[in-house]
Amino acid sequence: MRYVDLHKTVEDHQKAKEEVKQNGENKKVGKISVLILVLMALIGLSLIFSDKVKALFDPVSIVSTITSPNLDEADGRTNVLILGADKRGSLENQVILTDTLLFASVGRVEGNVAMISMPRDLWVKANAGKGDHFMKINSVYAADGVEEVQKITEDVLGMPIHYYAVIDFRFFRDVVDILGGVDIDVERSFDDFQYPIEGMENAPNIDDRYEHIHFNVGLQTMDGETALKYVRSRKGTNGEGTDFARSKRQQKMIWAIKGKLLSIQTLIDLPRLKELYDAYSANVDSNINFEDIQGFYLLSQQIDFENVRSIVLDDRSGAEEGGLLYHPTDDSLYGGAYVLVPKAGDYSQLRAYVQRYVFGE
Repeated sequence: MRYVDLHKTVEDHQKAKEEVKQNGENKKVGKISVLILVLMALIGLSLIFSDKVKALFDPVSIVSTITSPNLDEADGRTNVLILGADKRGSLENQVILTDTLLFASVGRVEGNVAMISMPRDLWVKANAGKGDHFMKINSVYAADGVEEVQKITEDVLGMPIHYYAVIDFRFFRDVVDILGGVDIDVERSFDDFQYPIEGMENAPNIDDRYEHIHFNVGLQTMDGETALKYVRSRKGTNGEGTDFARSKRQQKMIWAIKGKLLSIQTLIDLPRLKELYDAYSANVDSNINFEDIQGFYLLSQQIDFENVRSIVLDDRSGAEEGGLLYHPTDDSLYGGAYVLVPKAGDYSQLRAYVQRYVFGE
């Protein structure tokens, strides 16, 4: 049985069906996140350093599970929630926001991947045993924990989530440095005069909170801190201040990291592999256990990473491309904050769209 909102009207269902039919080939640029690709790669690399995990890979075990990885699933798909949290320089009691919220669904038979990026400004209702309270979804992790984020995301998308991973951005920076930097061909020069300075988020003088960063056009080798600024910049000039441009930069970085991670030079360098695993252990909080690692490793071998579908739920795209949200002009109900809410007034239209997008119908 697939996950269908039983409260949606027949008209809603038919409308969602027509919208997705028009979609054809969805935007591929999207946010094919650094987080999930690096996570999968390091799950595989971590096998080298654990005798317990190695024992899972004897010939009998592999033969018995190769066609059916030992992972939780629903309707032939394993779903993962990836949260990117910026804990760099965080002080005690400082609120830690989740800068990236990504839902990834992996087909167990097809080996395909459907990714859905959740907007940070989505206005949601949380509870976590404290009574109903409303906030942006990127604040839920700090207020109520990852389990509440998981519960809310399941409610919004109408899909079950089997695994989660909260990844500190220090992990991304450290991985690039351990790899000795990555080569990136910058498509066009740009400046960002409002890049947040680590640890200065609450400086009394607003000008002290930001730094000016600049990137020249052309091929260059980036260290971890430079690479992090390149993919996180939001206020770039020369057309680099849009979500679309930022997503393209992220995609460039993904393939640069993935290529270097899986190069022969990296795979035979045991000290470097140990550093990568240590970075993973220190900066990733997940409910993926040792037994799950085997299943993810086997499943990753079946995935065609060249054919990953990705959409962003937002208020700018057409309805057939995930634009099912809007920004209310009257923000008095939201404490004056910039928020996004469903156009339909509830999650019924979102759920219908997500179901058909994930299952490719």
